[in-house]
Amino acid sequence: MKIILKKFANLLTIATTIFLVVGLGYAVVKNQPIGDLISEIAFCYLTVAVFNYFIFGAATLWHKKSDI
Repeated sequence: MKIILKKFANLLTIATTIFLVVGLGYAVVKNQPIGDLISEIAFCYLTVAVFNYFIFGAATLWHKKSDI
């Protein structure tokens, strides 16, 4: 079960990173405020770290392949 949760946490980190890259591109092209996007992304990363802290006892964003 922990293996599935670690893979899920890694997937959340990847999704947040994709959201960051696509969102920055969109904000630059559409001339939107970047500060709002950065605060939303920071909240997403914080959520992943808190999830990992509650489930695994360590506030991390990525689980190494050797840990899985």
